[in-house]
Amino acid sequence: MYTLQKLAEHVGGRVAGDSQIEIRGIQPFESAGPGDLTLAGQKKYQEHLDQTRASAVIVSPGVVSDQKPLLQVERPKVAFARLLALFHPRPAAVQGISPLAHISGSSRLSKDVTIHPFVFVGDEVVIEKEVTLFSGVHVGNHCVIGRGCVLHPNVTLYENVSLGERVILHSGTVIGADGFGYVFDGQTQVKIPQTGSVTIGDDVEIGANSCVDRAAFGATVLERGVKLDNHVHIGHNCRIGENTVIAGQVGLSGSVEVGKNCTFAGHAGVVDHVKIGDQVTVMMKSAVSKDIPSHSVVSGQPAMEHRQWMKIEAARRRFPEIYREWKSWLKDNRK
Repeated sequence: MYTLQKLAEHVGGRVAGDSQIEIRGIQPFESAGPGDLTLAGQKKYQEHLDQTRASAVIVSPGVVSDQKPLLQVERPKVAFARLLALFHPRPAAVQGISPLAHISGSSRLSKDVTIHPFVFVGDEVVIEKEVTLFSGVHVGNHCVIGRGCVLHPNVTLYENVSLGERVILHSGTVIGADGFGYVFDGQTQVKIPQTGSVTIGDDVEIGANSCVDRAAFGATVLERGVKLDNHVHIGHNCRIGENTVIAGQVGLSGSVEVGKNCTFAGHAGVVDHVKIGDQVTVMMKSAVSKDIPSHSVVSGQPAMEHRQWMKIEAARRRFPEIYREWKSWLKDNRK
């Protein structure tokens, strides 16, 4: 258990009310009970704090209550995430290397690793401390896996993949498969050899069944803090700037450059060789076909400034009405 005051100190917040109340866990607003801390990040919850049975509530600084102790913090959702991690820490116990794993004799592994049965580690691989490889993981030759990485079941690293520290790869993810490169000679598709690599920075997390292709030359790069959802495809020679978030079913074609702190909503797509600036938001189902400057919000097919696309959509919804009016006008003018 933690006192509410200790939790506030952990996230840089302040307590309004009983600071010594003990908290044993964090639960959703509707299902929380005595001893729990919950989040009221939205107005609909903030206006009904009396409806939760939680002992205390995380809120923004302007929210007050005479019924519940409050943990007031500038970014309630960020505080919620950090406190949830505090109550549910990742197990730190090192379990060693299973005798049912295949480890090449030329690879260098820290003693403080956990490698489960039926893992394959190829030649001249470097694996640092506190790495966990679950069953079915395949690590190709000349890979580097940084400290604290977790590779969930059936992750595949092709050769020459480099992972930074604390990278998390979820089940079925494939890193370093060949980029989709072919040229037509008039009769057949000739494959362009993909001779590059993949470099992934610290604190990157990639969801299940996602793919990051190796570069034709050089490296495909995901910088520090990038987060990919399930079923995301990153093409060869792409570079994704730090702290960019990409939702499910997004696809980036080859040689796309994305800046820092960008957000891609689900099912968006980007054609090859496009450059996207910093702090860009690409709305769902958008088709990006040209460069996007920093601090833009784009949507549509093809993608354009979001407000412009909304005006076009509003007009398109009126097409049936406009058509009927035009038919009526045409009929009247033929008389």
